[in-house]
Amino acid sequence: LISALLIVKVTAFHNSFLSMTNHPNSLKDGGHNHPMTSKRAESSSPDSHSLRDGSHNHPPPNTMEAIQSRLAALNLELPPPGAPKANYQLVHRDGDLLYLSGHLPFSKDGTLVVGACAPSHVIEGDESQKWLSTEQGYEAAQHCALNLLSTLQSYLSTHVTTKKSADLSQIVKIVKLFGIVRSHDQFMEQHLVMNGASDVIKEVLGKDVGGCHARSAIGTNSLPLGICVEVEMIAKISDL
Repeated sequence: LISALLIVKVTAFHNSFLSMTNHPNSLKDGGHNHPMTSKRAESSSPDSHSLRDGSHNHPPPNTMEAIQSRLAALNLELPPPGAPKANYQLVHRDGDLLYLSGHLPFSKDGTLVVGACAPSHVIEGDESQKWLSTEQGYEAAQHCALNLLSTLQSYLSTHVTTKKSADLSQIVKIVKLFGIVRSHDQFMEQHLVMNGASDVIKEVLGKDVGGCHARSAIGTNSLPLGICVEVEMIAKISDL
């Protein structure tokens, strides 16, 4: 009887060992290599609107009322939309991207800000030319930004068809600004001049839409009509 019981136990152990080693996901130490179902695999499927850095492609919706309120709070207003000064279009649309040609620093009264930006020691020592400080260049770049926004508003309201009149609230992102600053050879603050345009765009459209855009700022010895700065823009609009 004892021998029979021993035989039964040995047989049962042997069969159990065989079933364990023959398991398709078994390891040599008897563990099992279960297919991966970890949270890492789940988290690897990206959200449809998420970017790798955790940000989102679709910022909170803007409204024209909010934009107008920001303009009023900043004591700013959009000038009348301008017209091309040569053989080109002010705006070219490619899908959901709007490419805006270089805009000039027309002030509120319609006059152009002309001159070249120069370091302070040049301005103080030479009054024979129209030199501008970094601060004056900054203000001129602000005018460029307001003119860009005016062009956008005009284009959206006249060229884009929606259930209602399109406006600046259709802009989901300012992708890039490109600025050219007329400069003295020793002027090295083109980037600070261009902050004027960047700051206006951010403050008027809000950080999510107008801020954190890509940007370039370069200097040159001459610009059309004697202006001190010219700014281009690329803007992304919502699907319409």
